[in-house]
Amino acid sequence: MALDLTLQVDRYFAAGRIFVTLLSVALGIIVWSSMTWFWRKQIAFSGKHCYVTGGSSGLGLALSEYLATQGAHVTIVARDEKKLQDAKTRIESRRASASQRIVAISADLTSQSESAKAYNQAIEQQRALQPENVFLCAGHAKPGFFVEADERDLRSGLDGTYWVSAWTAQIAGKTMSARQQGGRIVFVGSFLALTTFVGYAGYAPGKYALKGLADTLRSEYLLYGIDVHMYLPAGILSPNFEVENRTKPEITKKIEEGDNPMTPEACVECLITGLERGYYQITNDLITDILRVASRGNAPWNNIVWDGILLIIAAIGVPVWRWIIDYQVRSHRAIHAEKLKH
Repeated sequence: MALDLTLQVDRYFAAGRIFVTLLSVALGIIVWSSMTWFWRKQIAFSGKHCYVTGGSSGLGLALSEYLATQGAHVTIVARDEKKLQDAKTRIESRRASASQRIVAISADLTSQSESAKAYNQAIEQQRALQPENVFLCAGHAKPGFFVEADERDLRSGLDGTYWVSAWTAQIAGKTMSARQQGGRIVFVGSFLALTTFVGYAGYAPGKYALKGLADTLRSEYLLYGIDVHMYLPAGILSPNFEVENRTKPEITKKIEEGDNPMTPEACVECLITGLERGYYQITNDLITDILRVASRGNAPWNNIVWDGILLIIAAIGVPVWRWIIDYQVRSHRAIHAEKLKH
């Protein structure tokens, strides 16, 4: 009898030790995760060469202006010469020092050779200073129905969402790896790289592909000490946003009517904060953050506790949200059928 009692006591003590150990580990994770909310490692851009595609307007321009205030040498790349020169003037007015070099290059970044030429030209014009930070902000969207799109629309959609960034990521990777001094490449994706709906058949596939490329290069470029990140914003108030609304179907506008697009400057603040916290996938609103964890795959956690909470919310919220969208689309059938008659 005494022996049985002793065995029971030993089991209780063993169970207690396991419980205390698990509780300590859980509390440690919570404390560590909480610290990441406040921990930020400031990025030193001063004196560095920052290469920004799509730097003539929207997010790219706002980011370039910010980098100039931080003392960086900035190269912006886009197609439109006039926009580039206007943007260059704006960026120069934001410099922290007159010694900073601001370079503007016109190039078709959907071409591999043009992308490589622009990148090498930037190094030459920046006095052989190679980019340490590459921000891939270029891109455009033309919303519409897939059944109404022609070949030009769909090919342009893939060029303007995937290749416009992929070729620069390739030449940047080649150059940084040869230099063996690391670097940082930041892809700009979209909320629509995580989920999509009617109206974005010409845009979302390219952003999905870009996310796949970023996920791959985050792994591959570890070989060279190159940090890869992806920014996933929702709507941004920019000239491109206004252009998109010209062709955007009414049902798409209906689905998005509760959205609150952010200014490019507010997006830059979110992007830089995410980079300083070391996040791989960076978002700027709760809904995108929920979709991020729901479609994370094997991407790194941003904050294991917060992401765990979001994952629980996503398990319930995402199917409901999807049901609402499907209901809105089905309800639009009669209106769309009437439109097709004309």
